[in-house]
Amino acid sequence: MNGNVIPLKKRHYEAASKSTRTKNWLAPSTDANTAIIDPAIMRNRARDLVRNNPWAAKGVSVVVNNTIGQGIRCQWQAKSKRKSTQVQKLWKTWAESTQCDAQGLSNFAGIQQTVMRSVAESGECLVRLRTRLAKDGLAVPFQIQTLEPDFLYPYKDGVLDNGGYIQRGIEYNAIGQRVAYYLYKTHPGSTGRYYSSFGDASFSRVPAYEVIHCFRVDRPGQERGVSWLAPVMIRLRELDIFEDAFLNRQKLANLFAAFISTDNPDETEEEFSDMEELVSGAMYLMKSGREVNFSTPPPADDYGPYTLANLRAVSAGLGITYESLTGDLSEVNFSSARMGWQEFGRSIESWRWQMLIPQLCDGVAQWFEDFAGLTDVEHSWTPPARMMVDPARELPPIISAVRAGLMSLSEALRSRGYDPTQVLNQIKQDNDLLDSLGLVLDSDPRNTAGQGQIQSTGINDVKSDKNNTDLTD
Repeated sequence: MNGNVIPLKKRHYEAASKSTRTKNWLAPSTDANTAIIDPAIMRNRARDLVRNNPWAAKGVSVVVNNTIGQGIRCQWQAKSKRKSTQVQKLWKTWAESTQCDAQGLSNFAGIQQTVMRSVAESGECLVRLRTRLAKDGLAVPFQIQTLEPDFLYPYKDGVLDNGGYIQRGIEYNAIGQRVAYYLYKTHPGSTGRYYSSFGDASFSRVPAYEVIHCFRVDRPGQERGVSWLAPVMIRLRELDIFEDAFLNRQKLANLFAAFISTDNPDETEEEFSDMEELVSGAMYLMKSGREVNFSTPPPADDYGPYTLANLRAVSAGLGITYESLTGDLSEVNFSSARMGWQEFGRSIESWRWQMLIPQLCDGVAQWFEDFAGLTDVEHSWTPPARMMVDPARELPPIISAVRAGLMSLSEALRSRGYDPTQVLNQIKQDNDLLDSLGLVLDSDPRNTAGQGQIQSTGINDVKSDKNNTDLTD
C-alpha cells in the first residue's frame, strides 16, 4: 500500500463513527414531520413550564416583547398622495383599534403579540378570517380571530380523487400547495359549559385563504411548528427538580442536632435527657459515661454555579441573551452588552422578516386589500426600534454613516422604528412654521451648526439672497 494513502477506516467523520462513545446515541433519519409527529405533548409541557417555571415564563416574554414591542406598523402607498392618505386613514381606523379583533379586545399590534406568544410557547398559531356584515359598522367588513394550534384536527388523513391529499388535518393539492384546514369548531381541551367534550367535538373544512398558519420553519418540508422551549424543556424541568431538592437540603442543613450516647442500657429516656434544648452560651453538666455528638449537615454551596450554567444554556436555546433572561448585569460592560444586544437583534430581525411579516402581516394586509376593494396600492412594514445600549456612543456612528453616504436617511429612520415619510413630513411642517414665525432654534441644522453657532450659509440666508436678487431684477 502506498504510504500516502489514508486507510479507509480513517476517512470519515468521527461523529458518524459507531463506537462506545456513540452506541447510545439514537438519531433516526426521519423527515421534519415525522420528528414532530405529536406536537401536542411538547406543546402541553411547554405551557405547563410557562405557567409554573419563572425562567420559562420570562424567556417567552423576552422573545415576545423584543420582537413585537409597540407593534409592527404598516405604511400604505398609492399612485396619488390623496389616495395614500385615504388608505392609511382607513387602515388606522381598522387596524389601530379593536375593530380588527373578533373578540374586540386588541388592536393589530396586540394580535401580533398574541400570535408571537403562541408561536414561541406552543410552536404555532392559527389566525382565521371572519367576515362581517355592513350593519356591524366596521371600517372594513372583516375581523381576525386568533386560535391556538389545538384547533387543528390532526386525525384527518388520506388521498383525494383530484390528486391531492390530506395530512394531519391540512389539505394539499397535487403540487403540495395548501388548500384547506380542518379545524375543530370548539377548543378540544375546553371543559366549559357551552363547549363540546373532546370526543364529541366536530370539525369543519376551512379554505386556506381564510387561515394564516404562523410558525417558524426550521426544516424543509415542515408542516407544523415546534415549541421554542423544546431544546431546553428537559433542562428547565430538571432545574425545577434541583431547586426543590436544594430547598429541602437547606432545610435539613438548618436542623442542627445533638446526639447523646450512654454506656448504661438501663437508663430511661427521662433519666437520659440531661438537656432538651441548646441555648447560646449555656454550659451543661453531663453524667459520667455519656458522650455528645453533633450532626454534620450537608453543604449547600453548589446552587449558584449549577443554576448559572443551566440558565446560560436556556438563554442560548431560546436565542436570547443571558442578561435579558435573568436581569443579571454584574459581568457586563459596554462592549460585551452591545455585542450580545446585536446578536439578539439579528435573531429578532430573522423572526420578524422571515416569519411574522411574510406570514401574518402580509396575510392580513391581503385580506385588508380584498375587503376594502383596494387596487394599485402597496404596503411596507416598519418594526419598532430597539433601545440602544448607550445612545451617546451609538448615535454618532449612524449620523456619520448618513453624512458619508453609506446609509440613507430613510434607512436610518427605519432602523430606529420610524416611518421616514411621516417623520420628514413632520420636520417640514415644523420648519415651515419656524420660518413663518421668524424663529431660529439652535436645534435647526439649516441655520445652526452642531455646537449651536449660526451657519454662514443657512437656508434663511439663501432665501434672503434670493428675495433680494428678485427685487433687484
